[in-house]
Amino acid sequence: MMKKNKTLLFTINKKGHSKENPDLLRILCSPEYTKIDFGYIAKSIYENGGWIRMEKSTFIEIVEIKERLLLTHTSGIPIRPEYHYFESNKEWRYFSLFFPPIPQKDCTLNIIEIENGTKNDFNYFDVSLKIEDGVEVI
Repeated sequence: MMKKNKTLLFTINKKGHSKENPDLLRILCSPEYTKIDFGYIAKSIYENGGWIRMEKSTFIEIVEIKERLLLTHTSGIPIRPEYHYFESNKEWRYFSLFFPPIPQKDCTLNIIEIENGTKNDFNYFDVSLKIEDGVEVI
């Protein structure tokens, strides 16, 4: 079944390289952009839940061809130097990162906020996308 140049939705549900990372929920691949959706729960170790923000230099890497695509914009999370401060440690937030489109073929992605980052950075490795698993979105 040919799905090239369609908009495909992949359900992922993957943790990052640390249990402190947001949950990687979905990846939407369209001919115009790649959108990656996350869910984040404020941390109970902080009275007010702490804060989140995204680095300007965040990128996705297509592992097989070592191609990097830089973050173009976000929704629901500010880009550094701005921060989103939670109001309580019970708060949650959904947010999305947008990148240029990736080729619509089987591939493995790394999603990197900071290379060689700490457990607090939002890094995800070896996210497998199989075209046959993508659901076409109209």
